[in-house]
Amino acid sequence: MANKRVLTIFFEGLKIYALNIHKFLLYMAFPVLGQLVGLFLIFGMTYWFTQNYQDLALKYPALKEMSTMLIASIILVIPGLLIFVKAFWDYLVSYGALNSMTEGYLNTGKVYDFRAHNDVVLKKTFSFIGLWFLFGLFTFLAIIPVFWILGFIFFIYFILIFQVFTFENGLSPVGYFRRSFEIIKGKFARTFALMAILGVFTYILLASGLSVVFDYLNLTNILSKAFEAWAFTLPLELVEQFGITPSSVAANLVKELVLFIAIGFTLPLRSICWTLWYNNFVSPVEKPKKIVKKAKKTSKTKKLPENFKIEKRGIDPEIIRRARLEDDEY
Repeated sequence: MANKRVLTIFFEGLKIYALNIHKFLLYMAFPVLGQLVGLFLIFGMTYWFTQNYQDLALKYPALKEMSTMLIASIILVIPGLLIFVKAFWDYLVSYGALNSMTEGYLNTGKVYDFRAHNDVVLKKTFSFIGLWFLFGLFTFLAIIPVFWILGFIFFIYFILIFQVFTFENGLSPVGYFRRSFEIIKGKFARTFALMAILGVFTYILLASGLSVVFDYLNLTNILSKAFEAWAFTLPLELVEQFGITPSSVAANLVKELVLFIAIGFTLPLRSICWTLWYNNFVSPVEKPKKIVKKAKKTSKTKKLPENFKIEKRGIDPEIIRRARLEDDEY
């Protein structure tokens, strides 16, 4: 398999993302916005309860008891917490499902059936949880200043762990890291270059563009006022000497919100590019050909489209079958 250049991979990935952006935005809508809605509900209901506690306690004397107040607080945050947890889990699942979608597109020319691609991950749930646990542990160690350089180097080597998880079976969570290291070995500089291009494009260019859109729609001002009102309830008196004020907290929260949305909705682009990068160095698994007796043609036989490609890997046959159906059926 001929190795493609970094820019070729990036532009191929960008093309796939752009051609199917409506489907990818739809797929990422709940994982991204659901987390925000959940957090807004959690902090919003908490803020409302604390602001109106005195009036509520007069109306409902039972709230004056500590146990009752705690129970009421928990009940108020449960809806937001459930939404956040579900959206967060779906976001984690998308790290594997988007790789399967990319492979499906490369084989069929279509992005289809989100549920089937999610099932590719969910069939290995325990292994997936173990993978995220190890990745979280690695990230925790990597953010310790003394491990910054070493953590960054290994992050490059482990960049394909989710592609390995999606396409290769029979490995343990540790095996996914080891396999990614083997694939990237000898290709560190090129992998870093692709990561840098994706980082600048999504984390800086697109985030800056989205920030301009928020400013144009006056969303920045509206959100800043809402966050500032909430920040006034925080005990910031001790840190105001360091320039941390309700207005600065609000401004930073808006920036983080815009960045989160930009990063979240462009996760498909990054997953596509890393799947293409994985394919660039890993030969597809060829299935042995079976001798099949010729059958007589019947009127029920469906002819495949000319542009329909045979899958390279062992993708779930159900996914391929659904790809043959019309888009509006799934």
